[in-house]
Parts: sequence; structure tokens; C-alpha cells
Amino acid sequence: MKRFAFRLIIISLIAVSISSCKKEKENLPPVIQIVAVSGNTVNGDTIAIGHPIKFRIKAEGIDANITNFTVKITSEGETRTLVDSGLNSEGFVLDKTFFQGIEDDATWTFQVMDRNRLTASISLKLFKDPNSTFGGIIEFPEITMGYQNNTEFGHFFLNELSKIYFQDSATLFQNQVNFLVYFNFRADDGPELPSPTFSSPGEDASFYGELYTDYYTYIPDWSTWNYTKYDIRADNGVSAVDFVSAHNDSLLIVSYDNVWGKKKYKWAMPGTIIPFQTAGGKLGLIRVLEADTVDTGKIKFAMKIQL
Repeated sequence: MKRFAFRLIIISLIAVSISSCKKEKENLPPVIQIVAVSGNTVNGDTIAIGHPIKFRIKAEGIDANITNFTVKITSEGETRTLVDSGLNSEGFVLDKTFFQGIEDDATWTFQVMDRNRLTASISLKLFKDPNSTFGGIIEFPEITMGYQNNTEFGHFFLNELSKIYFQDSATLFQNQVNFLVYFNFRADDGPELPSPTFSSPGEDASFYGELYTDYYTYIPDWSTWNYTKYDIRADNGVSAVDFVSAHNDSLLIVSYDNVWGKKKYKWAMPGTIIPFQTAGGKLGLIRVLEADTVDTGKIKFAMKIQL
């Protein structure tokens, strides 16, 4: 009788185990798609150098939130990351604009990963217009801007108007303001160092930081906050000779790497060359000529930017 009862218990445990296994299911991966929008880029498009490439991306986590989104392009066997963003979202719809580079053709891959580390991706192939040529640039041999407590030189540069303004005029033409400067001290893996800084009104979407609370407290009251991205790589491969020799936008296009494009450039000391991209998509280079190290000082630089 005891042996029979023992066998019955074993059989029951096995049955429960089998039942539990049957109830378990594999987690489903997220889904991603490129949404068709009039005027946006589609698979197989041919695009001129420097022209915009527009996508609307829709993604949804099925069994878990999405935690990562990447955009990569592959050309001639080399893959480059344009976007690598962490997030925690059930899903999103995102409009992204990029710009055609010099590669003859490239495969664009959009990928999401969820909290279970499951991924989904979608790809398309784009081609460079073989008849496209490099474009012209505007060259500013010397621009002088004042830091936040300088009363002699303006703090805001409007490249489209070739003007440097203080608060009043900058507020009137705020939709044209792509560049501003300020000075403070920042730690760089050690002690705090003097940091001449290039930024823009859109440095932080939540108006967080001393740019808004201490330096230019009126910017949050504006209605337009252009966001310029600065390539912060320590070595972007552009020499002073390269900068001086550039008279079309070929160097500007190949110098800027979007994955390194950040909201400000710190420690902009003399000799520094900084690739950038404005809110309107124009690429350019800054070469720092002189930089004071007090908040009442100024910074002098040369700039080259796409027409």
C-alpha cells in the first residue's frame, strides 16, 4: 500500500511538472516598422549628397518594454552607428531626419531591443545620386563672442544673418539663433579645468542647468530653442591645414559623426576643431583661435558652414 501511495505521489508530481511546462510560453519579441509618410524616404531611393533623409519609425514592445533603439548604416562592409538610445517605453512613434553622405549606397538598419533582450529590426537600401556634387560653404574667418558676463561682445551667433547679438536682438530673432557661448569650470577625469563652452538655446529640453538658471535666464521664455549638436570626439581627424583648405562642404560632411553629436562642447581651447550640425541640418566646422578663461572674457574662432 505504501509503495502504491509513493508511486501515486511521483506520478502526481510529474503531471504537475508537465502541466506547468505546458503553461509556460516563450516571450514574444518587439515589433518595428517604417511608417509610410508622403515625402519621406523609401527603400531604393536615390538621394543627392547633403540632402535630407526622413523616416517615421514605429515600434512596440509585446511582452516587455523597449529599452534600446539603434540606427546603423552599412556601406562597403563597414557599419557605423548613427543613433544608440536607451529608453524604457511600451512603444514609440519617432520622426528622424538624417542627411545623405558620400557613400555610393548604404543599408540602413533600425533595431529595437526589449527588457527580455529580444530584438526586432527592419532595413532598407538607399543610393547616392551619381550626379550630385559637393555644395558651397560660407566662411567666417574670425568671429568674436562674449561669455555670459561680457558686456562688450554678444553671446549669440546667428549664422544665417551673420550677426552676433545680445539678449534684446537675440530674442527678436530667436528662430535664427544656432550658437551661444559661456564659461565655467568643469572636471575632466580629475580636477576642474577652465571650460569655454559652445552650446545652443536647445541645450536641454527641460531647461535644466546653469545655462538657464544662471547665465541666460530669459531663454526659457523664448518660443524657439534651436538645438545644435557638437561632435565631441577628442580626435575627429581634422587638422588645421584641412580646415584652412576646405572651400566646399566635402570635409564638413565627412567630419561630423552623428553618434558623437552632443548638446554642447566643453573645454574649447585654442586649436580645437569642432564639427557640428545645426537644427536645420547644416554641417560645419569651428576652429578655436583664442579663448579667455574668465566669465567676463570672450572667445574668438573661425567657422565654415554649409550654404
